[in-house]
Amino acid sequence: METILSIKNLNKRYGKLQAVKNVSLEIHKGNVYGILGPNGSGKSTTLGIVLNVVNKTSGEYSWFGGTMETHDALKKVGAIIERPNFYPYMTAQENLELVCKIKGIDYSKVHEKLEVVGLIERKDSKFRTFSLGMKQRLAIASALLNDPEILILDEPTNGLDPQGIHQIRDIIRLIASQGTTILLASHLLDEVEKVCSHVLVLRKGEILYTGTVAGMSSSNGVVEVQSDDINLLMKTLEKYPNIDSIQIEEGKVIVQSSITIEPSELNKFLVQNEIYVTHLVKRNHSLEEQFLQLTATK
Repeated sequence: METILSIKNLNKRYGKLQAVKNVSLEIHKGNVYGILGPNGSGKSTTLGIVLNVVNKTSGEYSWFGGTMETHDALKKVGAIIERPNFYPYMTAQENLELVCKIKGIDYSKVHEKLEVVGLIERKDSKFRTFSLGMKQRLAIASALLNDPEILILDEPTNGLDPQGIHQIRDIIRLIASQGTTILLASHLLDEVEKVCSHVLVLRKGEILYTGTVAGMSSSNGVVEVQSDDINLLMKTLEKYPNIDSIQIEEGKVIVQSSITIEPSELNKFLVQNEIYVTHLVKRNHSLEEQFLQLTATK
């Protein structure tokens, strides 16, 4: 799988404050990556370093397998890491044409990218008349003008109303479906869970988790069980091998293990002990539950 961006042991210090600590990440072509963490976790600093606007303290990163210098590689990158900044008295089309002129891009891309972000009907409207959500969508169109191989977004839905958030998420999904790799930083669990395939969780500059979103939210070692006699059920479950914890939650017994629990095997064990269940399912933790667990234990 083609590597778009490789980050190894990245560190950034601001005096005594270590904003980024030994961060490593591989971005592969065609995926949607989320850098998730509360404000001050090092998300924006990490993006600033790889975009060459923040100097790293130590560590390394390379674009496109290290085949080109950062300056040349960034020509294949689209990024929004600050609030949209266009001329308020110019129209959407005029602003994007100016970007094309500066970057040497054909003007034909303007119409195409306005279509992608749903602003083609407002192409002749002045930027100052746009809502915050529309301004953000125009910024995305601007970042797409050079047909980047990767689009980097820092808190793309920050400050938007629910409709604006929904529109930005739909645009991200559309761009990803067209084959563009996406890397976005967010403190919103819901945002990452809905649009990303992979996630890096940061807290105080340190990695707590890196992998797929599905892998983070899955939990093979957690099973919900119910029966008519909860107390007897709990006593019987204590005899089952490799159980780490047993607790009651909303009338259900939650069984946790560090290894996979097969519901069929557990049910067989309970039947052999004359326990007949009324409810038995594997349980997947939500991304929110997993995130809270990670940040609480570090």
